[in-house]
Amino acid sequence: MRIVDMHWHALDDVPSAGNESLWLRKLAKGALRLAFLTIALLLGAASNSRAADGEIRIGNTMPYSGPASAYGIIGKTIAAYFNKINAEGGINGRKINFISYDDGYNPQKTVELTQKLVEDDKVLLIFASLGTATSAAVRPYLNANKIPQLFVASGASMWDQPRDFPWTMGFQPSYQTEAHITAQYLLEKHPNGGKIAILYQDDIFGKDYVKGIKDGLGGKIAVVAEAAYKITDANVNQQIATLKASGADIFFDITTPKFAAMAIRRTAELGWKPEHIVSTVSISVASVMQPAGVQNSEGVLSVGYSWEGDDPAAAADPAYRDWAAFMDRYASDLSKNNSLTIFSYLVANTMVEVLRKCGDDLSRDNVMKQAASLKGLQLPMLVPGIVVNTSASDHAPLEQMQMMRFTGGRWEKFGPVRSGVDPGAVSDSFKTIFRYGPAKRDLANQLNANTVTLMTGSFGSTYSQMGADLASVLDNGSDFRVLPILGRGSVQAVADILLLKGVDAGIVRKDTLAYLERTDFANNIRNQFVYVAKMFNEEVHVLAPQMIRSMRDLDGKTVAVDLPDGSTFVTAINVFEHLGIKPHLLYIEPRSALEMLRKGEIDAIMAVEGKPLQWLGQVNDPNLHLVPVEYDKSLRDEYLPAELSSEDYPNLISKSAPVGTIAAEAVLASYNWQQGSDRYRRLALLVEQLFTHIAQLQRPPYHPKWQELAPLAPVAGWTRFNAAQQWVDRNTPVASAATATTGALGSNARSLQPQEDPALYQQFLEWRANQLKRH
Repeated sequence: MRIVDMHWHALDDVPSAGNESLWLRKLAKGALRLAFLTIALLLGAASNSRAADGEIRIGNTMPYSGPASAYGIIGKTIAAYFNKINAEGGINGRKINFISYDDGYNPQKTVELTQKLVEDDKVLLIFASLGTATSAAVRPYLNANKIPQLFVASGASMWDQPRDFPWTMGFQPSYQTEAHITAQYLLEKHPNGGKIAILYQDDIFGKDYVKGIKDGLGGKIAVVAEAAYKITDANVNQQIATLKASGADIFFDITTPKFAAMAIRRTAELGWKPEHIVSTVSISVASVMQPAGVQNSEGVLSVGYSWEGDDPAAAADPAYRDWAAFMDRYASDLSKNNSLTIFSYLVANTMVEVLRKCGDDLSRDNVMKQAASLKGLQLPMLVPGIVVNTSASDHAPLEQMQMMRFTGGRWEKFGPVRSGVDPGAVSDSFKTIFRYGPAKRDLANQLNANTVTLMTGSFGSTYSQMGADLASVLDNGSDFRVLPILGRGSVQAVADILLLKGVDAGIVRKDTLAYLERTDFANNIRNQFVYVAKMFNEEVHVLAPQMIRSMRDLDGKTVAVDLPDGSTFVTAINVFEHLGIKPHLLYIEPRSALEMLRKGEIDAIMAVEGKPLQWLGQVNDPNLHLVPVEYDKSLRDEYLPAELSSEDYPNLISKSAPVGTIAAEAVLASYNWQQGSDRYRRLALLVEQLFTHIAQLQRPPYHPKWQELAPLAPVAGWTRFNAAQQWVDRNTPVASAATATTGALGSNARSLQPQEDPALYQQFLEWRANQLKRH
């Protein structure tokens, strides 16, 4: 960074040429700044991307102390297993250096220690760190720095989000998967229903289970009582009393070991005898069942995916004998009856398998690639029939389990191996359809309350593709949903936003709004319309025969400008008026106009849309070309300079001769709803979801125009939606190396402030977006 700092300040002394414009001078400085920052960060990332010579450094955080110290045995068992691997020669000649720190189950401490592991200890990856809240606290940091966060020791469903967090992966069946399997069993055993009471830890861990059991049951068995506890509570006596009073005959006990033992003991003390089900995190005989009292634990149910340490059915299995031998030699001070030692053995085996598959390429990229390509992996100590499967789109290694019952002082499995993945579990639509009674009505109300309708464009248009991308990325079940609607373009979208009751927002073009206002087609439109964000630029494409060399040649000619409800025709009228050109406009679709152009029935086609246009990319006719649109002074108030290249249209443009053109700004707009209204609330949800998912939208396979989204950029002359303005105010940019390379928020334009010259600022953003794509 010292080199970057030196050149950063030196740029301010660059002399300006006498004929150089302010914009170009500032863009030149910005280009050099960006280049230095990009190079520095790339060099920094490369230096730490591989394993150290002769060893593989693996980082871990674990609660060896604090309220979750019972889980510390996981770190101890993993360390013992890696000692075994090292004693046998290591991984492809490299020894494993396992560095594990005590975070006390404190997320703040986890953040501090994880940064130490990465930046000071130079670990290759973070592995099997324990805890939902603790691991969630470091997930953004690890993903931003492309550091594998593998096999998190937590069953939260959040670890299986490869689109949002491609460097994070869980291991055990998720809490929701486990709850779905439990629900399958309960629905089979209680076909006529029952009453369920739920005790849960008041955090992500507990709420994940609650969601899973309710989704799995689909309202067919009523949940009559719920009680939460905090990890700082002294006991759960009051919660158990409340749940008992509900009259429930099924008790779903979502607790960690300390509180599970309390709940089992207290339930017995009160004489309450429901069908008692505990979560897999609390099935340890040594840490839960024995402290609760073996007699009190008799008949308790759970689910599992591995052999138990004292299971006689497994004693003849060679894998069991290998595990027992490992425990005797490398972990003799740890209890075989503690199921956490078996979990640790399984996850360590998986990590070793991934490292072996990496061969000599121990880069972080390859580690992640191998972790995400495990197929039918059979691990020692897994229940027969359960295997590990992962892919780039599936970061949930284990999704199968089997019911089990605690009897005679140990766990006994029964019934089939069940999968926690089924349409009713993963589909919000199925859950809506098959829920009964109040649960169905409540979900329907929630879906309607949190759905935003978005008017886009015609089929195949950039607008429609952007709408589909938003629906794909932002949809979050019943919490939020985007419903894109096919429209006809910008003019129709303006009318729909103003007039249709069901339309919340739409993609419109800035010049359409300006034209409507200037021609008095819409009175007071600036007070009725607000914008959420500048979306992207739409380039003007003019396709014509070779004899048409400039826009001036179209004076008096016939030009097809799409349908009158779209937006191209408005831009066409606007541009031609500014240039003083008077062609004859024909209102037909470009696809229909293309054949007419080839036959000579019309002279040109104008299309204004985000490049590349699908239909135009298929044109391969030597008699046709794209006409340049000069950035005339009369156009500069409403349009930006742009360029069409051979990368956009290889059949029409040579690599050495790009075509200059202009671009109109597309904005996400809405009616100016009053703050406090329900429609305002929905749009506020859209703002939060959109602005926090920009990075994901800017990655493949989504439309390349997302690269130009600049939520911090003002749209001159128009008012920003209040909730969006509040978000911008909270996220005022600070110049940094990180923001310079991402460009996601359009926030590194520090050499020029928006208030200095909004139009110039927008041009700078356009230039920088193109530079980022090239880098």
